[in-house]
Amino acid sequence: MNIGDYRIIKKIGEGGFGEISQVEHIILNEKACMKQNKIKSEEYVDLLRYEAKLIWRLDEHHSVPSVKGFFMTGENECAMIIRYIEGQTLYDIVENNSRLHPEDVCWITQRLLWALYYVHSYGVIHTDVKPQNVFVEPGKRDIKLIDFGIASYKPKSGTAPIGFTPMYAAPELEQEKPPIPETDIYGAGITMLYALGGDISKKTLPKDTPKPIADFCNSLIRYNPIERPNWDKDNPLERLSDIRLEIFGRRHIRE
Repeated sequence: MNIGDYRIIKKIGEGGFGEISQVEHIILNEKACMKQNKIKSEEYVDLLRYEAKLIWRLDEHHSVPSVKGFFMTGENECAMIIRYIEGQTLYDIVENNSRLHPEDVCWITQRLLWALYYVHSYGVIHTDVKPQNVFVEPGKRDIKLIDFGIASYKPKSGTAPIGFTPMYAAPELEQEKPPIPETDIYGAGITMLYALGGDISKKTLPKDTPKPIADFCNSLIRYNPIERPNWDKDNPLERLSDIRLEIFGRRHIRE
């Protein structure tokens, strides 16, 4: 089946309001991903258009997928084309292989934090940071932060979250408070806890987790956002880099 200049290869995922397929450009023979609204409605078209506009503004960072195109495919139907991502979600990797080695968790978390630092500098709060939205690209030693469908752009004091995933959401989202950068830092902490083999519901880590890593992870998921590190206070990127050097003998920061 073809849509525009793209041939649909197979369905590869599904989000809250969109279905994702692997596609190939008919003329260029290059892979891409296509996200379509799974319910034909003006509201779902608006949501996908909103996501495309946000990602369009963020396409200069290696850990954020770039938008290749956006077009209407019918009445109340649309499609967003994004760069193809090689790899698997962090969720799938852990589900299929059990918990990851702490050093792998650290570099993945560091890439995730770099992505968040970048999007926050543009006024975007992702609000749905979780293992399912982190694609790991082992060959590149990189990640892609995906699914900006419920992100907030320059939220104000009266801005309510568009949505969230309860198991991974920061307390302030569940209280319908405005998303803030520390909201995403909480999501990064829960994602790190999951990758280390922790219990998300109890927010506990395996007993053999190296103490500096455990302390760092726990600092990201403090209940009160004021007590979490942020880009101006106890910068988590710098702290994690120091921990990597302390435990593994290397820090290797890539911006």
